[in-house]
Amino acid sequence: MANLIREMGRDQLLGIRLLTEAELATELKVERVTLWRWRKAGMPYLALGSRTLRYSLPEVLYWIEDR
Repeated sequence: MANLIREMGRDQLLGIRLLTEAELATELKVERVTLWRWRKAGMPYLALGSRTLRYSLPEVLYWIEDR
């Protein structure tokens, strides 16, 4: 996700929808524990504070394809 943020301008970044963990799990049809394992394996995410995580679906899908 950091690469995406660096490459995009502020106006483009504002158009990206960031998903919660529950929304991403639903979208990908996986359990939340799977997301935890994928994060440990390097899946991109954005930490907003110590307990709030958000995900860019395009970045996550790219990461999944690239594995």
